[in-house]
Amino acid sequence: MGMEKPYSMQEIDGFQSMRRRMVRAGDNVDQWSFILSDYISAGNSKVSKTTAIFNMGSAVDCPNYGTRESGESDTGYCQVPKSDCYAAKTENMYKQTLPYRRRQEYLWDNMTPELFAEAFKSLNSRKRKPFDSIRFSEAGDFRSNTDIIKVNRIAGLVDVPVYTYSASHKLNWDLAENFTVNASNGRADYGNRRFMAVPKGADKPDSSVWCPNSVQQIDGVPKEDRIHCGECRLCINEKGPDVAIHIH
Repeated sequence: MGMEKPYSMQEIDGFQSMRRRMVRAGDNVDQWSFILSDYISAGNSKVSKTTAIFNMGSAVDCPNYGTRESGESDTGYCQVPKSDCYAAKTENMYKQTLPYRRRQEYLWDNMTPELFAEAFKSLNSRKRKPFDSIRFSEAGDFRSNTDIIKVNRIAGLVDVPVYTYSASHKLNWDLAENFTVNASNGRADYGNRRFMAVPKGADKPDSSVWCPNSVQQIDGVPKEDRIHCGECRLCINEKGPDVAIHIH
């Protein structure tokens, strides 16, 4: 399953250990839930800890990475230059991040949507403060319609809202019936709304609202005091205005 990789999984740190766990798990959903738990993060500096984040791949392997400079890929076009990609910066800064995200991609390609959904519900049932939403792709992007179909199936099976951001405008987003799509470029009419990254100091685009976290960052509000994505539901709700953020 999945696309041809520019690397060998056998060379990825931690792969063999993860692979052995997957083999031992067999058909046991609870065991899969503990594996999945290790590859889901509880928010980040901008996203609420009650939001589960899962990446289908890394930033440097993203099908749209660098397209601002090189032109459209087979899937889409990224509105952000490589130098401003937060996810890629993290992978360059912390050596464990890229192998982790590549293991996430392998896990994604080897779990059925039914297994992923059941494993998620199992891990969420163990949490003192359960996740109340799932965000797909903090890093990377949708590689094909197969990814859309898979996320759509998962979203129809779990009991929390599912949302994402995507610059893969060439894919068939009509397949995304069960989850919210924030369109990261304006080259096609797709998704539930536009999500626009604009330079610091630029005017707010017409018909959009500012991301509250982005405004507070510009205003110097400490991270711990800012409104987090998940507390704000602008990008999670199916209906609502376009959203704009500042590129920092």
